[in-house]
Amino acid sequence: MMHSLLIKVAMLAVTLGALLWIASVTPVTKVMPPQAHLPALAPITTASSAHVPTPSVVSTPKDPSANQPAVLPVRPMVRPVGEIERSFQQATPPADSRPTSQATLRPVDLNQATVADLEALPGIGPKLAQRVIEHRDERGPFHSVEELRQVKGIGRKKFDRLRPHVLVTNTRSLARHKGTL
Repeated sequence: MMHSLLIKVAMLAVTLGALLWIASVTPVTKVMPPQAHLPALAPITTASSAHVPTPSVVSTPKDPSANQPAVLPVRPMVRPVGEIERSFQQATPPADSRPTSQATLRPVDLNQATVADLEALPGIGPKLAQRVIEHRDERGPFHSVEELRQVKGIGRKKFDRLRPHVLVTNTRSLARHKGTL
């Protein structure tokens, strides 16, 4: 019994010592009372002009201790549909974009295209353009855009890239114009 009492007293002494040590190490911070005399502050001015319904300028009072709630003009955040429609501008292409060729503006007819017309298409150089012309001269006019795959050098990927830029006209009217059928 005496033994457990000694253990409890020792534990109490260690706890009190630890508390005193922690209290002595903790830094004491002094809180300064607020200054009675603050320098005058300049008013804060805010201007809003871009992407707002109504551009405006709002100023705060010079004396921040005025304790007055800020009164700002209330404006509707939603504009009528007519104003929104008028605010749109025509998109301009980036400065680094290349000028578009005629081939990108309208499809090229495979049965009437020249080498220059074909070279303007994406992925077609002078040699491949010449092969397309030779294919047309040897086998006659194209009957469908898919026949372009028969030209040596035009695989699935290149054909998929060319498909939106090419078309085939009525082959019967071409034959009549050339005097053959």
